[in-house]
Amino acid sequence: MFAPEAFALWLDHHEHTDAAGFTYHYHSRSDAHSKELARLIWVDLLVCCPEIRRDQQAGLVTMKVNYKHTWPATSKTKTIDLAVGTTSPGDLLDEVRISCELKAVMTEHKKSQPRVFDELSSSHQIVHAADARAIAAGLTVVNIANRFVSPLRQRPGVPISVTRHKQPDVTRSMVMHLRGLQLRGELSQEGFDAYCTVVVECDNQGPARLWTASPSPQPGEPDHYATFLARIGTAYRAHYG
Repeated sequence: MFAPEAFALWLDHHEHTDAAGFTYHYHSRSDAHSKELARLIWVDLLVCCPEIRRDQQAGLVTMKVNYKHTWPATSKTKTIDLAVGTTSPGDLLDEVRISCELKAVMTEHKKSQPRVFDELSSSHQIVHAADARAIAAGLTVVNIANRFVSPLRQRPGVPISVTRHKQPDVTRSMVMHLRGLQLRGELSQEGFDAYCTVVVECDNQGPARLWTASPSPQPGEPDHYATFLARIGTAYRAHYG
């Protein structure tokens, strides 16, 4: 179960330089972060879920990152951050078995709460309206750094702008808010099949690292990463085993 640690390490070394000449670890207008996180989660799923590994090795399923999929049952189109499904000619997926939505809250935690919650809720609703068997998963990365250099606030020739956060309060508030997301236990119910929150410390200039102490979800809690993997594995075994 290495994706959160590996992602924090990747974030620590990732560099994005903008037109103003500033370099950051994270940029909200780049999809490099969600792409990397999706690949890391896929590796963990192959390690932790024998049924997914079996189907991947048999060539039955594959993964796609930022995959634009139209659900036949509803004709709704959605770009899926991490899609796992059955293969077909033309590099498309016949059937999406796992749809994982990835979010990041690096700054403006309070302001982001309603938007992130609604986008995550909409994600599992779209998936299950089209296919009740499909596994809807979600993961949010939340930043616990008490300062953050936002790329959207910088201007050429002006000293770097730093946003201050009241930590750990705003991160705790976000973690608790996202615990209101529904989890389902059977096909007739509404909600995510698996959801977790990952906490990182990243001021966007200095070192970045994974934060495992409170208010980060702890082992055994419904929104911990290990629980997230276990729930996906259980659902996959029940629906496609």
